[in-house]
Amino acid sequence: MTPPLEVPGGGAPIKLIASDLDGTVLGHDLRIRPRTVEAIGAAQERGLHVVFVTGRPMRWLDPLREQLREQLAHQGVVICSNGAVVYDLTADVVVESSLFPARDAFAVMEEVAAHHPGTLFAAETLEGVYTDHGWARTDRMEIGAPRVGPLRERVPAGTGLVKFLAKLDTADPQEYFRALTDLVAGRLSVTHSVAAAPLVEMGQKGLTKARTLEQYAAERGIRPHEVMAFGDMPNDLEMLTWAGHGYAMASGHPAVARAVGRTAPPFEEDGVAQVIEALLHGDRPGASRTGHSATAG
Repeated sequence: MTPPLEVPGGGAPIKLIASDLDGTVLGHDLRIRPRTVEAIGAAQERGLHVVFVTGRPMRWLDPLREQLREQLAHQGVVICSNGAVVYDLTADVVVESSLFPARDAFAVMEEVAAHHPGTLFAAETLEGVYTDHGWARTDRMEIGAPRVGPLRERVPAGTGLVKFLAKLDTADPQEYFRALTDLVAGRLSVTHSVAAAPLVEMGQKGLTKARTLEQYAAERGIRPHEVMAFGDMPNDLEMLTWAGHGYAMASGHPAVARAVGRTAPPFEEDGVAQVIEALLHGDRPGASRTGHSATAG
């Protein structure tokens, strides 16, 4: 068995690499860059576990299935919907899910609509998505035909939701996110994964990518300080700070980079690949454009 990779400068060896997809290893063309494919493949050959942790629902993995399974030889699970679903890519089955009843979303919906008139809503279930009339198709909801109509009429109150979404096209994205975070006040988890869009994502109370990743790692006997993680947006923040070696992408959300304090070079420069290559060669990755040192420690 290949021994775990030692971290340059000392510390526990890395046993698991966890990575976000969009903006981290996946571009707008829905392709994973060749250098990143090679680096991840080399890490797998050295015996490291690799798991992808994404805000995408499992149905949005269809365009990526060939790349993940064939180019990256990824035969395991993908943690989807910000940690709500653990999905077996090969068997096409949900292994675990963290759902919440639609009635909890309806309570929030009433308050958001009262404070922010014009807000549109959508509800993700394991079977598909429900949207209000007028929900724009520019947010990639076009992958899988939505069931359109008033959510209270279409979704039974006891239905388990994967994710509940709210958006107000006329709002400032950051102000809208802060306002809804304050309004929901811990009743549901709140995050966002598209910095330029006034789109807020809500899940089961306490749910984060980190919570599900922690369980995944623990089941394999892997501790936080043996995990290297990559992400670029606020929905990655808990995962990046939980992992002993979390890297915010220099091309990602500036607040995430500041909070994490360690960055990988930009996506356009194959930042994830650069950090993994440095790990495999026993080097310390160089500094990113943000000026933060992207060390492996």
